[in-house]
Amino acid sequence: MTTRRQHRTQCGVAVVAAAAVLLAGCAGGDSGKDASEDVVVTVDPTQSPGVVVPEHRFFNDTSPWNRRIDTARVDPDSDRMIQYAHERLGVIEGPGSTQVQTRDMVDAGLYINTLRWTVPVVAGGRPTSLVCRQLVCGDGENTTVLNIPDDVDPDPRYDGWYTVFDTSASVAYDLWRARREADDTISYNYMRKWDLNGPGYSEPQTEGARGSGLPLFAGLIRAGELESGEIQHALAISVPGPAAGVFVQPASSTDGNGRPRSLPEGARIRLKRDVVLPPPVDPRTGKPIKLSKQQQRLADAIVACLRTYGAIVVDRAAVPTLYAQRDVTDGLIRGNELQGLTLDDFEVLPLGQLYRYPPEEDDGTVVDPSADPSASPTSSPTEGGAVQ
Repeated sequence: MTTRRQHRTQCGVAVVAAAAVLLAGCAGGDSGKDASEDVVVTVDPTQSPGVVVPEHRFFNDTSPWNRRIDTARVDPDSDRMIQYAHERLGVIEGPGSTQVQTRDMVDAGLYINTLRWTVPVVAGGRPTSLVCRQLVCGDGENTTVLNIPDDVDPDPRYDGWYTVFDTSASVAYDLWRARREADDTISYNYMRKWDLNGPGYSEPQTEGARGSGLPLFAGLIRAGELESGEIQHALAISVPGPAAGVFVQPASSTDGNGRPRSLPEGARIRLKRDVVLPPPVDPRTGKPIKLSKQQQRLADAIVACLRTYGAIVVDRAAVPTLYAQRDVTDGLIRGNELQGLTLDDFEVLPLGQLYRYPPEEDDGTVVDPSADPSASPTSSPTEGGAVQ
């Protein structure tokens, strides 16, 4: 039987490979270059997860993931959007199969997922067959084999999110509802391919492995960044009640189910300058939890990033949630380091153009700000055309 500690050690080669492929072109730069000219692959099988590997940025320098926003102005409707984003929609089944919508105001602090509902990122390994389980496969029609390590699997319990870096080209593949089958193939329901020298988002009405259409691996907190104490890109964040039926770029679709005038997926938020990180509170005793020196140092690095690069709304979650790379960050952080912060400690940057979703409902009108929460669009990706 393989223990969890053994599993994390075995994951080292895959994780090092994934970091190594990001050295030159994947870190940004001239997006007009041939991607194959930018790839630098150096895999050292003697390295372990404890070794600090340089963490470079994905996508090009103009990508919204890589732009500083510390001096950007605030959207005039920031407070309202933040207030509505607290509101989580639920459904209760009543007599006779009736359904009653419920709304709960979520005041929970900011949590960091390190194992559940977050993304493993792999590279290297041996050629592995990929099999799509449905008719609409996204970018999977022309991708049937990728090099994948044997010991890092997608977890079907958490949407089967899985990102595979192709070390022969500057690209990454996001898989949705992926799982490893008994014959050692990886099956999935949807695939989206990303150019690591590109902008890091798609045209409006393009769907991906996330409901927002944004890359699974974009905005992850990575082990090397925590070790170095510096994160130089925007983070991915989920909120309880993102807006239903509308999104802003860089999102290209949405699975929001909150009030239509809530914070839309694709919106960028920033930690307010005057906010001081309070310690997390033990929910059982109500007393502050003292962070270790390492926890405090790593928490300070994330806070600095949230002030400088902010966070982009990528999904909905039960509580405000950031994402750390699966398997390699849980030994560094527990996830509760930033629970002293709430959504009220953030401000929304100007949104830009609002897009309706699904595209057939895009009539160019403004959404009624008093509208009630509506049912969420299906979370199952389907092919959608870009807005003309």
